[in-house]
Amino acid sequence: MFTITAVVEGQRHTDTPRAFVFPGGESQVTVPAALQARADAASEFRIHALLKSADDVMQLLMLTDALRRLNPAAPVHLDMPYVPYARQDRVCNPGEALGAAVFCKLINDQQYATVTVVEPHSDVTPALLQRVRVVDAAAFLKNALANPAFANGVTLMAPDAGARKRVQALARKLAVADVRYAEKVRDPQTGRITETRVPDDIPAQPVLVVDDICDGGRTFLELAAALRDKTGQPLYLYVTHGLFSKGLAELNARYAGIYTAYDWTASEGAGAPVVVNTIAGANASASVNTIDAASVPAPANTIEAASAPALATPAN
Repeated sequence: MFTITAVVEGQRHTDTPRAFVFPGGESQVTVPAALQARADAASEFRIHALLKSADDVMQLLMLTDALRRLNPAAPVHLDMPYVPYARQDRVCNPGEALGAAVFCKLINDQQYATVTVVEPHSDVTPALLQRVRVVDAAAFLKNALANPAFANGVTLMAPDAGARKRVQALARKLAVADVRYAEKVRDPQTGRITETRVPDDIPAQPVLVVDDICDGGRTFLELAAALRDKTGQPLYLYVTHGLFSKGLAELNARYAGIYTAYDWTASEGAGAPVVVNTIAGANASASVNTIDAASVPAPANTIEAASAPALATPAN
């Protein structure tokens, strides 16, 4: 879930910290001895963190503290592809917290030199984070579109209103002409999808549903059912962050192929999603990759169209 890179005289040295949990539930992390030995000479540190739980968040904070104790002068950069609580970007019901604001304040308090995120859920997260760099999904989606199934055309489908702007921007960048938009209606109290509406004019070509996150997958299951009433064309799914918390079986039953940049399941074999988080020539990784800071945009507090970075498999 974590890798640390120390830059020493222009050379990158990457390793994985040791994390453990005491019987009482508290976490502790340890910077590897090899990186400790290089810490005094490091010009900067970079943490790559795929945060899947509250324990991971606490371990990130402790790892940041550990690095600064080793070399207080070296700036610490954070690569955080998935932003926890990004979906809690508004207060839906009285008495609720604004989860995105709470989490982003926690990150801001660490005073990272830069914070690089990949395909955040909405404009809210980049607006809340300081010194943020935003990487969009264009290069990842381009890799998915290289599938021969799309050689004669493809329709990109936004699953809901929240994905509309994202899919429009990606279609323009990748020169995809056919884009359609679905609508979903949720119960505000339960979050349950009560209805999914899709347009009637679906072109006679494969449909690729595009979104930032797949968690339980209900949105995409309901959408697949609605699309089946409109088209007999094969359905495909691309999500940048593949949490797949309910597994992949039902999704695989409805989609001819599933693509993701970050597969939280680290699945292998039949039924595993195709991981598309590499640029040509780089090696694929099932879950965690490091971000090349030279290829992401300068820090800002607004989303900008950015090319995806070169990604590489971290050392074990």
